[in-house]
Amino acid sequence: MTRHGEPPLLFLWHPGTRDRFSGYGLATTPYQLIGILMVDRPQRADPAWLAEVARTFGAYDLVAMTRMGERGLVCRMEIAEDSVAHLRPGLAHPLVREVRAALRPLLDHPPAVTLAVAWNQAHGCWASTIIKPPRFPLGQIAATPGALHALAEAGQAPMELIARHQAGDWGEVPEEDTQENEYSLEHGFRLLSAYTLQTGVRLWLITEADRSATTILEPEDY
Repeated sequence: MTRHGEPPLLFLWHPGTRDRFSGYGLATTPYQLIGILMVDRPQRADPAWLAEVARTFGAYDLVAMTRMGERGLVCRMEIAEDSVAHLRPGLAHPLVREVRAALRPLLDHPPAVTLAVAWNQAHGCWASTIIKPPRFPLGQIAATPGALHALAEAGQAPMELIARHQAGDWGEVPEEDTQENEYSLEHGFRLLSAYTLQTGVRLWLITEADRSATTILEPEDY
């Protein structure tokens, strides 16, 4: 059992299964876990993705999670609001005590690697996105009704796009717009990112020049 005041140990469960999960962690808030996320399933982690993790955060730790040697990434996980319902306590798992003991030191020394994690219903798996350190304040966050509908249709959380935007990952903008964003970041002008959802719908994120607000919208809403 969890001792009083100790964060609960939660598993990233696969809905509709009895014993399948993609990671676990100690819940420091209702939406944040500090623990280990499986990265070698359904296939070995892409070395290019691991290189991006290293470029973003520096050193990182991979640990074996299964008898087959499949690895997990030690990280902080920001769980999408619509995926929190798929977190489950692992009271029946035979290694709960060992897992909790292994994760407990991370509370005092949290890993730098931070990922946005959400359950992807279409693909039946947990999907993650690197949350890069923020490069600018967002101000008040808003979204148009059309953008919210498009995100819901795609099964994607707004935080996934917001994190990329705030980290300076401008998405699918022309090279000249990328250069303009970098100039605007330094000199205090408007910032624009563009992303294509899994459904093919394109969304923009715009942060005002005074950084007072960031809006998620469809291009036709502009």
